[in-house]
Amino acid sequence: MQDIQAKNTILAPRPLWLAVALALALGMTGFVPAAHADASEAAEIAAVARAHITPIAAVTLAEKHGGGRAYGMGLEVARLGTWYEVQLDVKGQPMVARIDPHSGAFLGIEPAKGDDRIGARTLAGRKIDLVQALRAAETHAHGRALEAGPAGSGATAHYDVDVVAAGGKLQHLSVNADNATVGVAPQSEQD
Repeated sequence: MQDIQAKNTILAPRPLWLAVALALALGMTGFVPAAHADASEAAEIAAVARAHITPIAAVTLAEKHGGGRAYGMGLEVARLGTWYEVQLDVKGQPMVARIDPHSGAFLGIEPAKGDDRIGARTLAGRKIDLVQALRAAETHAHGRALEAGPAGSGATAHYDVDVVAAGGKLQHLSVNADNATVGVAPQSEQD
């Protein structure tokens, strides 16, 4: 994997406090969701609003450069910067690709670890791919996806998609993996 620090000309370091301050400032204009959001989530919500590259574009770029099928994604805000992490199934191996949210640059790929490995096979053979699920959820909520991933199993397999909706409210949605029907995610699957 390319070292993210080595790519700091593309992924400029941004202190977390700056992202939190921006999120709080945006909150004064009604962008930050209900008070239950923690500082990390607020920073991610602010970052997804600023991103030039949409979540759908990030997934498409990750699939193109990583050579696999995406099954999950999220926007990460860290001390070193901000990037999309896209979980891919690459020839049966769970991998994580990183995409710069401002330029669309491919920052590298590595084997998935921990929670990023979960769900690589959950949606195998389903009719709806991650891009279609994101599009359905974003259209339903009139917003931009923050994170998405597989949930359930067998006939109940679906995508959980968190969307920052108009007005800054975070909506937890469920997208059917066979027909893209959108509903509210079960409470047990919400963060």
